[in-house]
Amino acid sequence: MLFRSTALAALAATASASNATGPYALQIKGKDNSDINGYAAACHAGAAIEGLCYSEGSALPASVTEFYYNYTSYDTQTGEPMQPGWLVYQLSVSGTNGTELIPSAMQLELSSWGSNVYTAILMPGVEQGTSVYKDDDGTLYMEGGYDDSNFNETRPTAIPTLGKLTNFHLCYQFTGGYYYQSVGFVTTPPSHNPSCEPVDLALVEIS
Repeated sequence: MLFRSTALAALAATASASNATGPYALQIKGKDNSDINGYAAACHAGAAIEGLCYSEGSALPASVTEFYYNYTSYDTQTGEPMQPGWLVYQLSVSGTNGTELIPSAMQLELSSWGSNVYTAILMPGVEQGTSVYKDDDGTLYMEGGYDDSNFNETRPTAIPTLGKLTNFHLCYQFTGGYYYQSVGFVTTPPSHNPSCEPVDLALVEIS
């Protein structure tokens, strides 16, 4: 069941609120001389589910969708927050006490078993989200883990790693129950979806 109760979402939010930073805008900028240059906007994808859609424009809009970066842990010696973290959006819902804000973390979900594209969606709850890292300039990336492209019957003594993966793309795809141009992550480029264009996602502070 995709929908999670507001009580569980609030509990998760309380657990990670002390490690939250923001608000930020989420910039989407194309690679390879692409003219993509805009910001992520939350778009309705189902009951209490949002997608990360593209809003064109290099200038930071006044009504930009706000995001937070919630660190997953902290250093027990210094108290400093530690990466990775969750990309979190405050979903506005109508409740018994009026409008409530439900923290919703980005999750990367496989679009279909025949594809290599994971669709980015925002789901109620924080700690169920897909953890991501951010560079000093705000660019988001995934830790690649080990590289299995040359594995064989002999166990490798030195396991190569893939390093920082910035394989985010902007694709025309099903996002929840809707068809949008929205953010996805391609595990091993090139994308199986021919509409996908490689982009960088970066957190930009909102003053």
